Order: sequence, then C-alpha cells, then structure tokens
Amino acid sequence: MSSLLPDPPSLLPEPRSSSAAPEPPRSTRTPSPPRASIIPEPPPNSPSSPMQRRALGIFALGATAALVALAAPVSSGLFLGTLLAFSLLGPYERMLNRWNRPALSAVGLAAGSGIAMLVGPFAILYFVVVRGAAAAKELSEDFEPEGTLRKLTQWIEAHTAGLPFGPIDLTDRVRGFAAEAASRLARSIGAVAGATLGGVLTLFFTVMTTFFVLRHWTEIQARAERMLPLHPMHTRVVMWEFQKVGKEVFIGTMLTGLAQGVLAGIGYLIAGVSEPALLATLTAISSLVPAVGTLLIWVPVSIVLLVTGHAGAGIFELVWGSIVVVGLSDYVIRPTLVGGHGHVPTLLTFISLFGGVEVFGLLGLIIGPVIASVALALLRTYDREICA
Repeated sequence: MSSLLPDPPSLLPEPRSSSAAPEPPRSTRTPSPPRASIIPEPPPNSPSSPMQRRALGIFALGATAALVALAAPVSSGLFLGTLLAFSLLGPYERMLNRWNRPALSAVGLAAGSGIAMLVGPFAILYFVVVRGAAAAKELSEDFEPEGTLRKLTQWIEAHTAGLPFGPIDLTDRVRGFAAEAASRLARSIGAVAGATLGGVLTLFFTVMTTFFVLRHWTEIQARAERMLPLHPMHTRVVMWEFQKVGKEVFIGTMLTGLAQGVLAGIGYLIAGVSEPALLATLTAISSLVPAVGTLLIWVPVSIVLLVTGHAGAGIFELVWGSIVVVGLSDYVIRPTLVGGHGHVPTLLTFISLFGGVEVFGLLGLIIGPVIASVALALLRTYDREICA
C-alpha cells in the first residue's frame, strides 16, 4: 500500500537521465527587499541638529525658488486658476456632499469654467474690436456736413469763438480721432489672432490649476500651516484672506461687472442708442475701475442724447444708470454674491489697481487687489500680535 503513494518531491526527487544537464545549485542568499524599502528610514530617536535644520530650510527655499522660476512663464494661468477655484469651493463642497465623487466634481467644475472662460474673451474681443471699428467709422461719418453730430460741434464752435485762444475745432479733431481708431482696431485683429496660442496655454493651466486646488485645497492648507515659519493660526488667517479675496475678485467683480453690462445694455436698447452691445461690453469692462466705474460710459451716452435733441432718452438713460446699473448692482447683486463689500481702504484699492496694471499689465486688475488684501491681512495680524 505504501508503494502506491507518491513520495514528496522535496524528499525523493525524480531521477534524471544521464544526458540531462545538472541543475545549478540553489542560492543560499536571502531575497532582496522590495525597492520601496531600499530608502533607509530615519531612526526613531535621532532628531536633526540645529545646523541640519538650517541647511534643510535653505535647501527648501532653493527648491521653492526653482519651482517659482519654472512656473513664471505660466504664472498667469496658475494665478487665475487658483482664484477661480476659490470662487468654486462652495459649489464643489455641495456637489461632494451630494454625490461623494471628489475627482468627478472637480473635473466638472474645472471643465465648465474653462468653457465659460473660452467663450467670454472671444465675445468681448468681437464686440470691442469688430463692432468697435464699425462704431468708430460710423462716428467719423456723423461729423460729416450731413452727419447727426455736426450740429453739436457747430454749436460748440460758435459759443467758443469769443475765447482768447479761439474757437474749439471739434469736428476735424473728432473725425480724425475716429478714423485713426477704426484703422487701429482693424489692424489689431491680426495681433489678436497671433496671441491665440498664448491664450490657449493660459486657459489650459487655468483649468488644470482649478482642478488641483479644488481637489487638494484642504491638504494644501494643512501643509502650509506645517511648513510656513509662522504660527498656524497666522497662516490660517492669511490663507483665509487669500481665499476670500479670490472669491471677491472672481464672483464679486466679474459677475457683478457682467450683470452691470447686461443691465446697461437693456437700457441702451430701450433708449435707442446705436451699437448697444458694444456699449454694454464697454460698461462691463469699465466696472473694474473703482469709484467711477460704469459712469464712464452711460453718463457720456446720456449727455450726447440730451444735447442731440433726444431729451426723453437722455433723461431715461440717466435714471436707468443711477437706479438700475449702479444702485441695483452695488446694493443688491454684489452683496448677494459675496456677502458684503470689501474691507480694503479706498486709497489702497486705487493703488492696487493702477499699480497692478503698471507692474503686471492688464492682469494687474486682478493680481493687484489680491496682493493688497493679503498684505493688509499680514499687517493686521502683526499689529494684533504686537498689541497682544
């Protein structure tokens, strides 16, 4: 019976023929550990010396400087994406609580905002460049002998003829300015087309940054509190201010400006103004200017309507601009979107806007207020710490 059972292979190996090659001897070495364990773990009770910590801090600063230098060419997209993510943190949290799909929620919000950012600039460029060139050409024709604005310029010239420096020749000056503006706007179409690649690159990094910040904002905050050489509470205050002003810039400024443009466009349509879409776009853009804002557009339009014999339309435009464009937007729409007005002093607001444009170009309209708000938060935190 015992001969019918096969012997264990470890004890009685199968006999090999004499022609078979001998089996190489088995290695007696222990198997090598996996690659993840090759990096040595620091001993549990070996704290770094002060010199080592200083050296590590210097290397960390160097690494940060290297990353900043690498990101400089695409910094506009990174910055815009961060601020856009701040404005979308509320919808992201609501989607996360409803579906519990963090990656899908971040992708949907980032992609949707990217599509909106792609459509918006093209619409602005069309109305400002294409329709602006047509409006400038029409304005030049209005100052011809049979034009609608020729009577206005003749009236001004007649009432300024007795001045010591002579009459003000508005007709030729405005006609020449309008013709030059029309030609420049027509030539700028090629420049806009040439800048398309840079715009697409900025949009790509904006969408990617929006997704990353939405997906990892809690982790970013925690790491910043650990790594920055500040008290965690101070770091939390600065990060909260950065997030708050980012939301105000994108939701408060952008959406309120869009609402003011739409409301002003409705008023231009009712008043029968020529090129209402162009004027509405310019009104939305002028909303970025502090204090005066949209008054730069609808007040001159109202004055032109009044002096050209359209008194009813001019008065309507003044009332509509004061109550709807300014009053409704500043006292209803903006507080509803951002929960109130900003707390940056007016002087600092002007400095941040005009200084930001001087340093960063058109993007300074966004970067300037953010830098000013974060700097003000740091100074206030330092003041509270000193007083305490």
